[in-house]
Amino acid sequence: MVGVRAGRWLRRVLAIGIVLVVLLAAVATWLYSGQIDGLLLRSLHALPAYRVEVLAVGDGEVTLPRGTGEVPGTWGLEWETGYARVGPVVATGAGGVVRPVLEAGGDLRPGLLVALDVYAFESDPAGRGLAFENVIVSGPLGNYPAWHTPGTDDTWVILVHDRNAYRREALRMLPTLAAAGFPTLTITYRDDPGAPDGGGRFGLGNPEWKDLEAAVDYAVEEGAADVVLVGWGMGGSVAVAFVHYSARARLVGGLILDAPLLDPGAVVDRHAAERNVPGFIAGWAKGLATLRWGVEWGTPNPGAWAEDLGVPILLFHGDADTAAPVRVSDEFAAAHPDLVRYERVSGAGHGASWNADPARYEAALVAFLEEVAAGPAVPRGGTAGG
Repeated sequence: MVGVRAGRWLRRVLAIGIVLVVLLAAVATWLYSGQIDGLLLRSLHALPAYRVEVLAVGDGEVTLPRGTGEVPGTWGLEWETGYARVGPVVATGAGGVVRPVLEAGGDLRPGLLVALDVYAFESDPAGRGLAFENVIVSGPLGNYPAWHTPGTDDTWVILVHDRNAYRREALRMLPTLAAAGFPTLTITYRDDPGAPDGGGRFGLGNPEWKDLEAAVDYAVEEGAADVVLVGWGMGGSVAVAFVHYSARARLVGGLILDAPLLDPGAVVDRHAAERNVPGFIAGWAKGLATLRWGVEWGTPNPGAWAEDLGVPILLFHGDADTAAPVRVSDEFAAAHPDLVRYERVSGAGHGASWNADPARYEAALVAFLEEVAAGPAVPRGGTAGG
């Protein structure tokens, strides 16, 4: 009799244990899907965080703390009432790092708390000495503001910023494009400030590619024979999705991708591994994110559209990127050496390849554009989208 009762209790304990494990796994999956939402999907254009203390200023130089102040190359310093641009580190000591002040507007002084700005330039194209026009692109959700700079070429360059970023991201590149004669259109997409409301979450390229399609239509109406698409981070995903899905993909003469988000799932996997989240929980959470918010993981496949369309690609990626794994770009470039020109930049963080070495970046940019935009535009035949 005792043996029978013990068996019943054991079975009950096991059943309860299994239920608890399932419940814990379900809760963990739900909670991690929420972390995925914050990591990749939610539209949050946060204000700068002024956390870097200026240690000293003098003789055209500024001293910043070790660590945060040691990012390679040219950067902006932003504070509540001013903006400066600083060059590469020229001296390092126990007290901090010294950088030249290239330009400053406002009172840059010791004790000031600043934010490092990867865009390196504030305001709009006029701040870079460029004539430009604020234009409106009529798109699927309404009116989208954009910057247009004129040029003499019939190839237009359309620039797409990263998620939760701003059009200022393009200011580093615009003077090079203008000097080469290319008209440009620096666009916004759904959920950007001033752009239509898209529901507050990104689709990681889909459906944002439809907003880019409207910009391509605008360029064609204004005289573009073909286009080159530029995308930073998720902006690269938007450009990839456009080439994959849009009937206008035949107009694309080339892609310039800077730290592109080619595989959002890899971002989630790395984030989970860094926080000791089991792989099966991360996998279930991605599936749950698809059910909750409709996000598509791994589509379109970059290799498929690259081979199908034969679009030349200039790819920049820093090996210190903590947002979009450089490994994905490494593998993509290695798999398609006939299509991809790969500039892997040592020490550069996410979207900071220009900052680390502007001369190298701009030389690669001009060489690529001279090739893909040479001669009369010839639309590409066939698209993955029909």
